[in-house]
Amino acid sequence: MTAANDNILLITAGYDRTIRFWNANNAAVYRTIMHEDSPTNCLAIHPQKTLLAAGSHQHIKMYDLMSNNPNPVMKLDQLQKNIVTLGFSEERNFMFSGGEDHCVRIWDMRAAKTKAHRQTTVNASVNCVTLHPNQAELLIGDQDGTIYRWDMAGDKHETYTIDANNPSAIRSISINRDASMMAAVTSNGNCQVWSMTGFAAQTHLIRRTNFLAHKRYALKCLFSPDMTLLATTSADGTAKIWRTSDLSCQYELKHDRLQNWVWDCAFTSDSLYLVTVCSDGKARLWSADTGDIAKEYIGHQKPATCLAFDDRPAR
Repeated sequence: MTAANDNILLITAGYDRTIRFWNANNAAVYRTIMHEDSPTNCLAIHPQKTLLAAGSHQHIKMYDLMSNNPNPVMKLDQLQKNIVTLGFSEERNFMFSGGEDHCVRIWDMRAAKTKAHRQTTVNASVNCVTLHPNQAELLIGDQDGTIYRWDMAGDKHETYTIDANNPSAIRSISINRDASMMAAVTSNGNCQVWSMTGFAAQTHLIRRTNFLAHKRYALKCLFSPDMTLLATTSADGTAKIWRTSDLSCQYELKHDRLQNWVWDCAFTSDSLYLVTVCSDGKARLWSADTGDIAKEYIGHQKPATCLAFDDRPAR
C-alpha cells in the first residue's frame, strides 16, 4: 500500500472487547477503544471518515474518528439481540443495520435521532445486509437460507430461496461495483453466483452457478473493487481468492491453524491486497498477486472477528 498513512483506516475488533486502530504500513496500534458492554460484531466507517459505527449486543455506538475521544458520541440502544451487520450509503444520508431480532433498520444520518427512520422484518435472524450500488435496494440474507431484496424507494420486497430442500444460512452477500454480478456464501460452504440486470430500475437476478467454496462454514464473500476477484473466508482456517472470469481458485490463503475461523475480509482500493481477521487474534495483509502474507497485525488477546478498512479519500 502506497497511500499516505493518514489516508488509510484499518480498524479491527473482537472478543477481547477492544477496537484497535492500526497503522497499516508498520502494523503498530495507535488507538484503542474499550468496548466493554459486549464483543463487537461488526464495524463500518462513514464515507467522510468522520465516524465509526460499532454493532454489538443491543447496541450501535458511534465513535468520532476526528479526535481521540474514547467515548461514543452517539448510542443507538433501543435494540434487541445482536447487531451483526452495518453499513453506510455512499451519499452519506443513511446507515443500515441488521440483527438477530429479524429486523433491518434504516437510520437517517441527517437527523440527530436515536430511533430508526424505517425498518423491515424478515422470517429469521439477519446475518448480512448489502447495499446495492444504486443506493436504493438492500439485499438481506437470513439464517433460514432466504435472500430478500428490499426496494427502499418503492418499499417493495422480493425473496429468493437458495435451496428449499437443503436450506443453509446465508452468511454473506456481495455485489460487484457495476452491479453485474452478485455472490452469496452459506453455512455449508457453498458459493452461489448470480448475474444481475436492471441497475437503475428493478434488479433482476439470473442464477449463474453454485460451487463448493469451502468444506466448512463460509463466513464472508467480497468482490474486489476492480471486479476481477472474489474473496471468500471460512471456518476451515482459510480465505480463498477466486477469479471472477471463470470462478477458478487463484489462491488459498492458509492461516496458522486450520481450526481457526477467518471471520472477515476487505480489499484495498487498488485490489492488490486483501486484509483478513482470524480467531487467532491476528489481522493479516495478503498480496492478491502472489498469495503471500505481506504484513501481520498482532495485538488482540482473543479472536478478532470484524474489521473496517478504507484507504480512499474522504467522500
